[in-house]
Amino acid sequence: MALSQVVPKEYGYVLLAAASTSFLNYWLGGLVGGYRKAAKVPYPNAYASATEAATSQEKHLFNCAQRAHANFLEAQPSVVTTLLISGLRYPVLSAAMGASWVFFRIIYAIGYTRPGIEGGKGRYRGILHMVPHAALTIMATMVGYQMAFESVIENTKIEFCRYIGVIIFGIHNRLRRSSLSTVLPSGADYSASLENVAAHIIYRSPLPSHDDLPIFVLNGAALPDADSIDYDALLPYVLARLPDEDELIGGKGYELVFFAGGEERNSSPVKKKRPGWSWFLQAYNVLTRAMRKRLQKLYLVHERRWIRVMMEMFSTVVSPKFRKKIIHLSTLSALALHIPIEDLLIPPLAYSYDRLRALTIDVPYATGRRAFGAGIPLPISSTGAFRLPRVLRESTRFLLTDQNIRTEGLFRINTRAVTISVLREAYDRGQKFIVWREVRSLLTFSHWKEGHGDVVVEELQDMEGFPLTAAAGLIKLWYAELREPIFPQSSYPFLERVFGDQETPIQISTVLDLIGETSDWSPMTKISREILRMHLLPLLSIVAENKDWNHMTPYNLAVCFAPLLLCGPDPMEDAKISTVVRRFLECAIGLWNMGLSSACSMDRHTFEDSLRLPESIEDREDPLDHTDPSSPGRTTQSDGIILVDIDDSDDDDDDVEDRPPLPPRHSGARITEDGTKDSEGEKPPLPPRVAAIQVPGRYPDSASALRRKPVPPLAAPPRYSTIINRDSMAGENLPAYTLTSEGRLNEADEHQHYH
Repeated sequence: MALSQVVPKEYGYVLLAAASTSFLNYWLGGLVGGYRKAAKVPYPNAYASATEAATSQEKHLFNCAQRAHANFLEAQPSVVTTLLISGLRYPVLSAAMGASWVFFRIIYAIGYTRPGIEGGKGRYRGILHMVPHAALTIMATMVGYQMAFESVIENTKIEFCRYIGVIIFGIHNRLRRSSLSTVLPSGADYSASLENVAAHIIYRSPLPSHDDLPIFVLNGAALPDADSIDYDALLPYVLARLPDEDELIGGKGYELVFFAGGEERNSSPVKKKRPGWSWFLQAYNVLTRAMRKRLQKLYLVHERRWIRVMMEMFSTVVSPKFRKKIIHLSTLSALALHIPIEDLLIPPLAYSYDRLRALTIDVPYATGRRAFGAGIPLPISSTGAFRLPRVLRESTRFLLTDQNIRTEGLFRINTRAVTISVLREAYDRGQKFIVWREVRSLLTFSHWKEGHGDVVVEELQDMEGFPLTAAAGLIKLWYAELREPIFPQSSYPFLERVFGDQETPIQISTVLDLIGETSDWSPMTKISREILRMHLLPLLSIVAENKDWNHMTPYNLAVCFAPLLLCGPDPMEDAKISTVVRRFLECAIGLWNMGLSSACSMDRHTFEDSLRLPESIEDREDPLDHTDPSSPGRTTQSDGIILVDIDDSDDDDDDVEDRPPLPPRHSGARITEDGTKDSEGEKPPLPPRVAAIQVPGRYPDSASALRRKPVPPLAAPPRYSTIINRDSMAGENLPAYTLTSEGRLNEADEHQHYH
């Protein structure tokens, strides 16, 4: 067992006291040197003889000074050692004892060397140096004992306190157990407010675990202030939401996920007071035996120090089997290694608190690009047509409810960056249950799971959700994160030419030339035109219809969305063309209900149908980008690494036939049975070998080396072309230059070669 010791901040006083002993040593050495010089005692004699000391006062004082120094050197090592040890636990007292020891040592040396006192008895004036020396020895021994047996003493104290606490709280809970029950009060004792608070604290997640066990979520952030509510009265309402004995008889059990992180830091000026750990002990004691035994797993996520203390207290009450059911997790990424969190209904505050411990949430086989920045922004539905991605479908439908569409400054009010980041990850991860909640608006979508059918969120009125501003922020983020912007850089000249003139009115036909499905003149891609027709223009036109309440006119909407539709390499060019795009959007929004929607085959009813939950199960979730479902033996990673399974145990002949044939291999001449050579097996003849060219001046003794003549200087052709009038040069032969094999330029009469 490792032992750690924190040095106290007052330990500097101890070090100063220890250092002062060295200065005392220097002073005593100088004192001895002065008396040696006066007594004229040569080196290396340590003392003067007794005869000399009896006859000479100077030699007697020299012996006294030498003895005072020697007495100091005998005690200094033990004093410094005990000073440093005792200072670990008693720094101020140890430093005081060390300073007093140095002080009395000075008095001791001065009294020892005082003349006129027989036998050096003046040293008794500093005899009190033994008191701090003894005190330091005792304190050092105490520190050593404490450090040696500290763990044993501490564990004994803790175990003793635990057993005393268990006995006291056991008697206390038994006296109160008769008044507590997991059954909800009825009649006049029933409290609807406590039921509502309990529904926020604990609820059942819509989808079960991999083992088909129900999962209950305990939201620590929803625990009310202990000063504002009676937790003893709240306890039956909380426990009544767990499965009762009738449900557990013959069942497999249940799992519990406790998000213990609480509220996000600095989220409220007043910090809520949590219930004491005795309340959790009381809740466990009230549970029936079946409810205790059927609890399969208890996941503690974002736990704090008081949670660990509570678990330590539980260890003396419950059996060791229960401790094996507890799993401590610090982040949602760690929870994803045990249960699929994409199927879990996680409270929004749990996401926000997780951002304090981790920047992202990584889920195996789920994290990727589904909604934002996907390769195909509009997925293909089961019918083969384009459909809206889930993030646009859900956020737009929540935004277009009767109460939300009239919110003032709908797209101009920014939400928290943490909330946007959490929702972006949730949609890219494929989080099945995302609850949207405003003052009077609640929205969620059901999901389908094999063996369970359509699964919906029950008790929606008690669920926490994400605000309206987050839905508007997600829509803007989706357009900003498109891999290819709606208006690419290649479309800038067209936009400037057609929509740049402020005096020229924009007609429906002009807009159709840009976004029409059958337009042959549009510089936009087909998918970009489809996005404008299917979502952006219908959405903005509906928002603009309520401009009397939300103050979002077509111009204000165009100001909000125009910069999001551009992402060229030159920001200055984007800023310049943004005014043109803003004018186009403003006119297109105004013309949408004046015939443009009919021309685009996207009326109000068709747009609202595209926002409803798809009937096909495959269309309810967007596909994960960078996957190839047609190749089961291949996994394509987003980083460009392709892993191919070459250890396939199934030897299929069809796979071999699909491989391309190898090219024919040239082999040597084969000898047939009759002794002739097979012509098909003969190698092609090698090309003739060219003899090496002998460079003049090298290898003069080699007779077989070829010699060639020096290359004559070349007559360079004119550097610049000359314009020749063919009419004036008619009948004349133009010179032509050709390079011969010997390196000379020959003049020919072919005027086509050079002119």
